[in-house]
Amino acid sequence: MLHSIPTDKLGTFGEPMARAVQACVHCGFCLAACPTYRELGQEMDTPRGRIVLMKEVFEGNLALEAAQPHIDRCLGCLACEPACPSGVRYRDLFSPFRAFSRAEAQTELSVG
Repeated sequence: MLHSIPTDKLGTFGEPMARAVQACVHCGFCLAACPTYRELGQEMDTPRGRIVLMKEVFEGNLALEAAQPHIDRCLGCLACEPACPSGVRYRDLFSPFRAFSRAEAQTELSVG
């Protein structure tokens, strides 16, 4: 997927996160492997949906608060990784994004 993620502003995890976003081709093979999608049936609660949400947050097109509920529903089981024919390393995006979210929340608390 094409992106304009400012990797230099995301620290050491910027490049791996951008590579994970770029590798996703939205084929849908991850859907059957994802327990939250099987339960909720919502596109934004799939690995590919979450990847789009994270990309949009990084690019400044979506507020973190809008993406957070869908990110928080992910179990982090990584069942999507072996199902992905493109080799998306969801772990390189998901865990760093959660850390990014916590850091953003701390910044807001400090400022607010």
